[in-house]
Amino acid sequence: MFTYPGHNLFNGLLYIPVLNTTKELYENLYHRILPVSHSQGECRAIILRIITHFYAHDAIAIAVNKRLSESLPTNVLQDVVERLYKQEPIQYILQKSDFCNREFIVTPTVLIPRPETEELTIRILRENTRPDLKILDIATGSGCIAITLQKELKNPYVDALDINEQALKIARYNAKLNQSTINWYQIDILKRALPNKKWDIIVSNPPYVCLAEMQYMLPQVLHYEPAEALFVPDAWPLIFYERIIHQASTHLKKDGKLYLEINERFGREIAALCYEHNFKEVCIAKDLHDKDRFVISSF
Repeated sequence: MFTYPGHNLFNGLLYIPVLNTTKELYENLYHRILPVSHSQGECRAIILRIITHFYAHDAIAIAVNKRLSESLPTNVLQDVVERLYKQEPIQYILQKSDFCNREFIVTPTVLIPRPETEELTIRILRENTRPDLKILDIATGSGCIAITLQKELKNPYVDALDINEQALKIARYNAKLNQSTINWYQIDILKRALPNKKWDIIVSNPPYVCLAEMQYMLPQVLHYEPAEALFVPDAWPLIFYERIIHQASTHLKKDGKLYLEINERFGREIAALCYEHNFKEVCIAKDLHDKDRFVISSF
């Protein structure tokens, strides 16, 4: 993996000349970004994000070599490339990420939405089609789960909470951006009880990465994404699940459902916690990579 060596060693990789067509731009960026990409596919995805963001051109425009209609100052693209060489995620550089076909603002105060979380959200949409559902999203971050559910379900009532005030500011902005009505709460789930309500669905993607697992994580994650939204103590890896499951057992309606995204190492332990709190029909579900990633249970 290429590591950031400083300006003087780039051998021109940061310098981007004036370019006239989408294909010229694509090929130029490919040459510069590939050394810091994990694969050619990732490199291509990053470049498409850049061209879409700055020039509003898609993959078809690149394929037909459409002429660039406006000139972007080269220092803007150079800044993007330099930040990529410092391992900064493209989502934070452009301050936006896609989730379930919607655009969400992201900054280092919130996690970048993952494909696995999309899987969980799509599962909820598929399994819950009746109208007027009451839903709670715990540890909402950017608000991507709560907002997607509010937009896609039939007349739902959605609450969402997070401990971080700055994260909630991003979530509120995303709700406004997506014309979504959510009731937001700033709550430390480990210290405070949930609001005195009952919900049909409680969903959560809480911190679940053990500190010992840091050594296996990419620098893009370790150096830029918020640690408090990622990590839990090695000695207490289920700290959030214990609290969430306990509270859910008193705040779910009869036949209500609990949806959890989990660390693949602890599926059985989390399922056991659900059974201990009188949940039924507990299911450990795999993600697209065939890893235990979700626990779904009915109350």
